[in-house]
Amino acid sequence: MRYQIWYMRPTWFAEGIMGKLPDAGNLHATHLHLTNIDANGLDAGYAAMQAEHWSPNGEARPLIEILGLEHTSMCVGDVLIDDVGNVHTVANTGFKAIGGFRP
Repeated sequence: MRYQIWYMRPTWFAEGIMGKLPDAGNLHATHLHLTNIDANGLDAGYAAMQAEHWSPNGEARPLIEILGLEHTSMCVGDVLIDDVGNVHTVANTGFKAIGGFRP
């Protein structure tokens, strides 16, 4: 499955890391689209976006800085959107579906 990866903007980070849910219909306000990946499920997508996998030598750091983001590893509050538009936020345990995405 193909996933869009959206990371929290620094202005939303404190709320997102504490579990506040973003508005799936206005994701641009709180998150930034980072990349697209292919993964066999949400757990695999989360694992693929840990720094030790996609940036083992810090190669993603310049991209993260250019985009104005502050974290390399996917964390609670970040978002995966599946190839049919279902939005899932990373929760304290697992994922929480929060609706459909409207670009």
